[in-house]
Amino acid sequence: MNFLTEKIKKYHEKKLNDALQELQFHQEIKKRLETNLKTADDELKRSIEEEIGKENEIIDIWKNNIEKINEQLKKLKN
Repeated sequence: MNFLTEKIKKYHEKKLNDALQELQFHQEIKKRLETNLKTADDELKRSIEEEIGKENEIIDIWKNNIEKINEQLKKLKN
């Protein structure tokens, strides 16, 4: 591979690693919220359910980002 292609590949690999860390972070937050949901009262449950919904959206976004980065890496390998 030439120098530029190697640099681009390393950049995408770093972005993939960062995206995977973000995904893991938000999945952990969601798990904590779900644990808190079990012990919460009715008023607090609504708030926690909203937060879980937001985390689900964020998780979906990061999964899409990871897919796109993987596609870009595959293009570089071809």
